[in-house]
Amino acid sequence: MRAKFLDSQALRWKFFGLLLLTVCLIGCWPRNGSQTNKTKVVLGAVLPMTGSAAQYGEEARQGIDIAIEELKASPTKDNYEFTYDLQDSASDPKNAESSLRTLQARNNTIAVISEVSGVVLALAPICEREQIVLLNMGAQNPKIAGAGKFVFSNVNLADVESKQVAEFAFKNLGKRRAAVLYAAASYGQGARDVFVPTFKELGGTVVAETSYSVDSTDYRAQISEIRRANPDVVYLPGTTQDMARVLRQGYEVGFRPQWLSYTAFEGQEILSLAGKAADGVIFASAYLDWENAAGQQARFRDIYKSKYQKLPSVYSATAYDAVLMLANAVRANGPSPVGVRDYLVSMPTFVGASGQTQFDARGTVNKPLTFKMVKDAKFDLYQPPK
Repeated sequence: MRAKFLDSQALRWKFFGLLLLTVCLIGCWPRNGSQTNKTKVVLGAVLPMTGSAAQYGEEARQGIDIAIEELKASPTKDNYEFTYDLQDSASDPKNAESSLRTLQARNNTIAVISEVSGVVLALAPICEREQIVLLNMGAQNPKIAGAGKFVFSNVNLADVESKQVAEFAFKNLGKRRAAVLYAAASYGQGARDVFVPTFKELGGTVVAETSYSVDSTDYRAQISEIRRANPDVVYLPGTTQDMARVLRQGYEVGFRPQWLSYTAFEGQEILSLAGKAADGVIFASAYLDWENAAGQQARFRDIYKSKYQKLPSVYSATAYDAVLMLANAVRANGPSPVGVRDYLVSMPTFVGASGQTQFDARGTVNKPLTFKMVKDAKFDLYQPPK
């Protein structure tokens, strides 16, 4: 009798064990688009989250977040789960290599999204050597063009933008005496290196050019030097914070020439920092007509505005597009740097939030620009005086 009892008890334990295992398996079974069977792809991001260019880093992060959210909500047939790992460059090229090493150690990174000229130029040779795709969505130094077969830019470089600024000053504004006041960093130097020779070739005179340290907050000495040269137009390529200080300090001493700037000027923060000193500034702008946008641009605008209660910047749009282009590359050729690079090289025209993108032989783009002007604390399309 005891043997039969033990056999019966053993059978009951086996039954409960099988039942428990079945429940566990059912609980773990992927359903409703679970990510369990998807290959995880971690994109790298090296952005200026602190320092003078922190505004641009935050705008880029916001664009990336929206793109990642969209990818996570993509159909279940997608075999990849996309996410990203963000490192703060603080706009310092010295941080670039350590940031990249951290990304590699954590994720075996195949692609990095970045901005700020000095940082991108520091990352480029490393990414080229180690075959990591580097997608620049905000830096403009013309040296980035052709920096490597793994380096791409979906934003206009200075050889496109600053050239058009010089042409606009000479041809549209009729200015003949120009000065340049620029940040002593790769982005400011790169803009200067294009504007000055272009303006001279057109027949204009560059009466003064001076730089300022990115760490400085007092620009009165440089403003006085420029003022003595008596220019009728001054090109100011810098970051939001330093451009706002220059304008404010110039306004305070009564120096009010025709200021010109570039895409980085466009942002609500500069209007609040510079106040009335920003009125009249004319700047090149990526042609993003948010008010009349349609298709993908309108969709991104609406999502961004709902999430952040403001219109997106060009850097939010280019960062968003960068993520989606990289995701398309992974889906097409798999999660390998060479496969991603090969896709971007021959990529069909990508229509995104920042307009149409197709890379040329140097890995760069030539997107249409327009010119805007600050009027009554608002950004308006530039209209020539009647």
